[in-house]
Amino acid sequence: MNKLFLDTPKELEKRIDRLVEHFRHAEFLFFNTTKHGLPSPRDLLWLLLSDAMETASNVPRDDLRMVSHVGTVMPGTRDTADLAYAREVARLQAGMPQYDRTSVKSVPSEQAIERMVDVFDLMRFVVAGRAGKDVLRMKRTVMARAAGLSLEQCGRIWDRHRIDFDRRAMHDLKQLVLGQILKGIEKQFGLVRTSRSFRRLTVREIEERKKARKREEARRRREEAEDQQEQANG
Repeated sequence: MNKLFLDTPKELEKRIDRLVEHFRHAEFLFFNTTKHGLPSPRDLLWLLLSDAMETASNVPRDDLRMVSHVGTVMPGTRDTADLAYAREVARLQAGMPQYDRTSVKSVPSEQAIERMVDVFDLMRFVVAGRAGKDVLRMKRTVMARAAGLSLEQCGRIWDRHRIDFDRRAMHDLKQLVLGQILKGIEKQFGLVRTSRSFRRLTVREIEERKKARKREEARRRREEAEDQQEQANG
């Protein structure tokens, strides 16, 4: 796994605090759009990915290319250009007016861009997928879905020759990616997953985990010594 790009202790502490705030922002988004139920960590992470893709769509492309870790997870340019052309042809064939390319984009705030960068960097935790061969297209397909692309469009990004890409296939990819990211957050940032989000470990919990690791290491050394003794006696 690549080293975190904010790797000094001071910057890492700031980044962990920001990540907790990002999940609180996701809770705000959830309760603004959903009237019933409580969000799971997967729900909140998906909202953050969707929010990051929306922010990216409003960032000028020249600026977006300068943002670290963003370009590799975005859907391919040729894929999106082909899909745009197909939509335009369909509109003309249906007798609809030609698409007006004049668009109004909101300017993302500095806080939104910072959140986008932090969320996109979480994609580094996605490492599994047929011995690592499918990781890049897995990221792009899931991010395309987070951006609101249809199943057909996501299927073309995953494999333009595959004809059986369906809702179940998209669900499996999404769950695999979200699961790896959530696991990476717990392992790399020391955050504890709760029923709804993440929280920082208390001092007592940190000490208890240290003691548990020491007990586990002592047990493993004891078992290794016993195995060596048995081999020597045998």
